[in-house]
Parts: sequence; C-alpha cells; structure tokens
Amino acid sequence: MSKLKSKLPGASGNIQDLEAFIAGAETKSTTPGFAGKASTTYPWQEPGIRDDVLKIYNLRLPEPYLLKLKYIAEHTPDSMQKFCWQVLQDAIDKKIEELTQ
Repeated sequence: MSKLKSKLPGASGNIQDLEAFIAGAETKSTTPGFAGKASTTYPWQEPGIRDDVLKIYNLRLPEPYLLKLKYIAEHTPDSMQKFCWQVLQDAIDKKIEELTQ
C-alpha cells in the first residue's frame, strides 16, 4: 500500500511554476470583496453585461410572507414579481453604494 505524500508548491524544483502560482494568487487577491476595494471594475461593470438580459433567481419565503406578497399583489396594481423586483433593486443599489464607497 502506498502512502499519500503532500508537496509544497514548487517542491518539484521548477521555480517558474512557483512564480506562476504566486502571480495567480496576487491577481485574484485584488478582486472586490476578497481583499477590499483594490479594484475599480466590479462584475456588473464587465464588458458584455447587458441590462436587457434577465436571469432567474428563485427565492424561498416562509408561507406567511408568500401570502402577504400575494395580498399586496391583489390590492395594488403591481404583480408579485414587479413588487419584489422594485423593492429588491432599490435595496441592492443601496447596499452596493454602502459597500463601494
């Protein structure tokens, strides 16, 4: 039976592999949320991100809140989807402003 052996990065003697590993770690550490506010480009600002593309995100709600949401939709002109979208969009923008200042 063979024993598992662990090796440190670069233990093979190839210094180029070790330098590439370190360079990759340094690149990743400047992403927002990982090492603070080092980068000024956020994921939603990347090229190719489009406002007209809608993505689906499922949200689990306790039953009383789903019933409250249905009640809001029945007693206002907004659908459940539209109400949640408006409230959530405002909350997301506010939180992003706090995080990126």
